[in-house]
Amino acid sequence: MGDIPSRGDGHGSRACHAWEVLQLGGVPIMARALKFTSREQAFRAEMHQDLIGVRTYEDIYKAIESRILLLCRADHLAVGFANLDGSVGLQWKTATAMPLLKDYTEWASRDFVFQATVVQPNVVLNEVQMLQGRALESTETYQRSRDAKLRLEHTLAALLFEGQQGLKGGIAVYGEGSRFFTPRDQWMLQELLPSIKAAVTAVQYLYSVRFERDLLKAVSTEPGATMVLTAPGRERVRTDAATRLVTKWFSRDDLASDGVPKKWVTHVKERSLAGPPEPVSTTLQESRNGESLQVTFTPSSAIEAGLLTWQVRILERSQGLRQDWAQQLTPKERDAAESLLLGATNKGIALAIGCKEQTVKKHVASIMRKVKVGSRGEFISQGRRS
Repeated sequence: MGDIPSRGDGHGSRACHAWEVLQLGGVPIMARALKFTSREQAFRAEMHQDLIGVRTYEDIYKAIESRILLLCRADHLAVGFANLDGSVGLQWKTATAMPLLKDYTEWASRDFVFQATVVQPNVVLNEVQMLQGRALESTETYQRSRDAKLRLEHTLAALLFEGQQGLKGGIAVYGEGSRFFTPRDQWMLQELLPSIKAAVTAVQYLYSVRFERDLLKAVSTEPGATMVLTAPGRERVRTDAATRLVTKWFSRDDLASDGVPKKWVTHVKERSLAGPPEPVSTTLQESRNGESLQVTFTPSSAIEAGLLTWQVRILERSQGLRQDWAQQLTPKERDAAESLLLGATNKGIALAIGCKEQTVKKHVASIMRKVKVGSRGEFISQGRRS
């Protein structure tokens, strides 16, 4: 590894040699070579204390921004947080570098910083290590920084991974002008990573719990069978009625690993690819043995911590209404009668046929009168085609 120039201290080669020892000979040597000064240790302790009990991404950024900029002698800080639905990209928090990072998801895979740090998780790298001999000016990242009116010449960065949970986030500091980050700056940021990663993991857990609680609350108020999927088609929550219908209509081979029908996963992925979708519902339909399954996908307004979700309403409709009864009913009444045969509530019927509950009550009363039955139970027991 070549010498890493210092930020004007005149000892770039010697410091770099110490860093080589760390990389090739193990951490203990570097740990003895570099230590926090008492002032730096005080900043580190304050940051660690402020990270305890954080509840939002904003809390994390606020706790570390000024301290990391000072300790690493950087001009810019950006902290990225992984999307909880597993989709590509990071949600960035930064006071000054957002012009570069605002569309990061679109070009992350071509970013030389991402390309280098993803293969060495939880390790702080500098741009010399990332570029591996390439010219900085030849990279898309550099050109984008110029287009964003930023003079980002140097960087230290790391991606944060946590065991089986995978990517949690990332951190990058940037320097302007000709000054390089020193090995000491690099070591300093490396020493701060564990506290930052722990805080990110804790906040993401809180977000996930809160979000799932809100989804469960919302789904519990919906009649019938409902499921909530993320943009990649992964299940967040479902009602028991949804499980019954999925089990009835789909074989194990038809399902993804988490039990969602593969064709639903494909549908949601395709609609999510172009970014936040229009608030328009789409429907898939299955038919067999005189019954149909109507599945409606609606983008959810419940978006938190990078999660775009889809509400999936599943309605099974019987096509077995007695012919003599069907002939007595209007087309809208026949639609309502099909839902009645499945035991749907007035609200469920309203959702299925697209009208108000008050209108459903009128349809049901008219149906009962025309077919001469006195209750819903009697209608269900007598109304199926023999």
